[in-house]
Amino acid sequence: MDNLIQVTPTKRNQRGKVSVIVHSDQKQIVINIYKDLLKTEPDIKYDNLLNKISTRSGIGIGTIKRTIREYKSTGTLSSPVNKKNRPTVVEKVDDFDKNAIRQKIHAFWFRREIPTLPKMLQVINDDPDLPSFSRTSLQRLLKDMQFEYTKRNRNSALTEREDLVLWRRKYIADIRRYRKEGKTIYFLDKTWINAGDCSSRVWVDETVKSHRDAFNRGLTTGSQNPTGKGKRLIVVHIGSTEGFVAGGLLCFESKKNTSDYHDEMNGDTFFEWFCSVLPLLKDD
Repeated sequence: MDNLIQVTPTKRNQRGKVSVIVHSDQKQIVINIYKDLLKTEPDIKYDNLLNKISTRSGIGIGTIKRTIREYKSTGTLSSPVNKKNRPTVVEKVDDFDKNAIRQKIHAFWFRREIPTLPKMLQVINDDPDLPSFSRTSLQRLLKDMQFEYTKRNRNSALTEREDLVLWRRKYIADIRRYRKEGKTIYFLDKTWINAGDCSSRVWVDETVKSHRDAFNRGLTTGSQNPTGKGKRLIVVHIGSTEGFVAGGLLCFESKKNTSDYHDEMNGDTFFEWFCSVLPLLKDD
């Protein structure tokens, strides 16, 4: 047999299944078997020819038909084109770089500059630690990062003070470190409540249709709301994941009853309470 390549038969593709990609060497196997069968069995029927080629090569009959048709029409065999799934510009940029790009854009507002696309493109491409972009690719990335190109109504933008940003970062870093070290973390808060406050939602018996119905059934029609808000109580407490700290409650009656309870819950009051609470807290 001329140029016949031996191959171990493999399991053929089932009907209805997507065929695997057949490369040029596999196509050559089909043609070699095809030529050999025509020499040894010149009177073989076409269907039997296809079945024998498929049995020897393990390649589906449909693929064999296309391969023979291609060989007869062109005299050559082509290799399949492997299409590579190239990542998009959005997929190439990781979250770290996206965060750095976001900060550069926000920096324009801190400097009271308008972040136009040419300006953003310039500062990003000038940074050696960031990937370079074309105008179109940067637009696609900004859209993925939920930046919107919209009409500007006024010369202002919502930004945070840099000192607050740094303070928050330090706080988060400290909290993570304390949790990793297993330290007890305490949280405290203060509020106020009127002694005459009552719930705005109650359970109502819907079978009682009227005051007369309630009277005939020997029922009351409900309690009356307080006529006034009454005294105001100021409350301060501290706790952790273990619950409120025993002895840490500060609750006293407001004397002024003003709209702003900070008049009495001031720095001196808080400092006095805090000093009394410190001995109740764990050292670790």
